[in-house]
Amino acid sequence: MKKRSFLLLPLAAALALTGCSGSANETPGSTDAGASQEKAAPETAALSTEQATAIVKKLAGDSADAQIMDGDTIAAALPQAKKLIEQMEISPEKCAEFVSQQAAWDIDGINMAVAVLMDDSTMESTSYSVAGYEDTAKLDQITKQVKNKDLQGCDKIGMTVQGQNAEVGVKILDASSDADLTYATSNTTKLNGTDVPGGGSYQMQGLVGNNAVSVSMTGTDAESEADVLKKLTEELNKAVAEVKATAK
Repeated sequence: MKKRSFLLLPLAAALALTGCSGSANETPGSTDAGASQEKAAPETAALSTEQATAIVKKLAGDSADAQIMDGDTIAAALPQAKKLIEQMEISPEKCAEFVSQQAAWDIDGINMAVAVLMDDSTMESTSYSVAGYEDTAKLDQITKQVKNKDLQGCDKIGMTVQGQNAEVGVKILDASSDADLTYATSNTTKLNGTDVPGGGSYQMQGLVGNNAVSVSMTGTDAESEADVLKKLTEELNKAVAEVKATAK
């Protein structure tokens, strides 16, 4: 179990870097819908680190089992995450460059916090992240990535870590929420050619003024895509409401 967890952690990190972009498999009409959302977007100031942390704690239900990471904790962990990804052999070669291009190792000017809830008995997990962008240039870059909806042909990525071969598939999903812009992806993982039980995951992200919110769920293999998307939308809408209420 430890080996599997060690492998999936860097995989999840790598996919988090590319997940804010869409896919070549764009759903017809999704670009227009996103543009409409953006046009109507209200001004919402960037959250502070304290505000972002308070929100993720509330979303996690103040659970004693929740792992809470503020900006300082995340910044301290980034070098190790970067090292893990750099140790991977990624194919096709262009996708290694793509992952590198998407890397957001510099979080200066970003006030963020993450909460992770893990069910040890089922290995299912839910994570919430909230980030306030004081650095508007970085926010503009993310907004551009969301609009482009282009994985540059990297919807299937091969990764080798410590002799283990993994294949990760990424798919853009049709989704909407109360956020100004919404995008969702699903990921599947095969390890040495075999589907990994609980290796599937879903992510839904939204931009709210000068803030970004995200909800991710893993180990949801037994549920239908529609059911998972419904849950993600409900949770993301809660996060959006908290951001709007807090960022005055």
